Amino acid sequence: MLMLGTGWLTIRQAQEALKNGRLEEAQRLLGQSAAQGHKGSWELLQQVAVGFVQRGERHLRQDDLEAAWNDLLLAEQVGQADDSNAVKLRQALVRLGLDEVKALLEAGDPGRALAAAELLRGRNVRQAELQRLEAVAKDWAQARELADRGEFNVALLTIERLRRLAPELSVLERIQQELARRRETCTAALVQLHEAVDEGHWRKAVERADLVLEAAPQQAQARKARAQAWRVLEPSTVGVKHRPPEATPKAANPANRFLLWIDGVGGYLVCLGSKVTIGQATPEAVVDVPFFADISRIHATLTRDGGSYLLEAARSLQVNGQPTEKALLQAGDRVTLGTSCQLKFSQPVPVSASARLDLASGHRLALAVDAVRDCGVPPQSWP
Repeated sequence: MLMLGTGWLTIRQAQEALKNGRLEEAQRLLGQSAAQGHKGSWELLQQVAVGFVQRGERHLRQDDLEAAWNDLLLAEQVGQADDSNAVKLRQALVRLGLDEVKALLEAGDPGRALAAAELLRGRNVRQAELQRLEAVAKDWAQARELADRGEFNVALLTIERLRRLAPELSVLERIQQELARRRETCTAALVQLHEAVDEGHWRKAVERADLVLEAAPQQAQARKARAQAWRVLEPSTVGVKHRPPEATPKAANPANRFLLWIDGVGGYLVCLGSKVTIGQATPEAVVDVPFFADISRIHATLTRDGGSYLLEAARSLQVNGQPTEKALLQAGDRVTLGTSCQLKFSQPVPVSASARLDLASGHRLALAVDAVRDCGVPPQSWP
């Protein structure tokens, strides 16, 4: 008699929850052992499932697709997968999901398209169209990786095959043309790079390696050649002799920065602008903070917005050892430009109108060294 009484009470509570639209509570109550097998529990479960479908339809009309999917999956979990309204809701959500995958592909974002496709697969979507779009996203992402390594011929063959697989995606034609242009640039610059290395023209080798890496950021030969060139060039850049005037890197806006020397402490390059560019010290440099390092001519930008500092990568960049394209820096963060140029970010207080970058590797800041030298202070004393 105790079990019967408990089951009756649970059923009444579930009825009350259902009446007041508390569908999850009703489902939880009906899932308790006291209610299972009780007269009327199955009928109530079906009503709960119908409620989930109806609520999902309302969410769909309000363009809240995530909530609509959640309600549909709850309805199917209860046992309404074969209900006509549930079937219609699933069909509508699947169609919208496939459209989203296509839109992301058309926008040139195969990574997000693949994530959206995998989400649909996790929601028991098994349509052939999803399999086709998922294959396009995977192979497109692979073609990008191949192109970044300089393997343009294989990448172009992959894109050509994807154009036949998904002719409705007009973006693939543009991608094919862009890859062909990058291949042409990379091939010409790579020939010149080999010539510069063979002849020992290391500054030219750095410039040609940068051209190759603009087209193929992970091209192994160019990365190796640029590192070799910088190993040869770097010792002369930190010596005490003046560089010729034409080799002095130019600032993006010299009026926005100055060198501050503090006796007994050292020199600091003070940048006044809210946006600072960081890159390689070359005669053509137009960056605010130029380094003698194996990095790109314009490698990253640091933008101040109130008390926040946004670091954006133009080339390979890590924050605390993790590759990133954008990052809001926090005090103590370590930034790595390229493979070895390391900086430490700090602020006087958590929300500050000023911040500081300290070199944490053995590289040199081009303009600071020159300015200190011009003041008669030995370069070795600059911190």
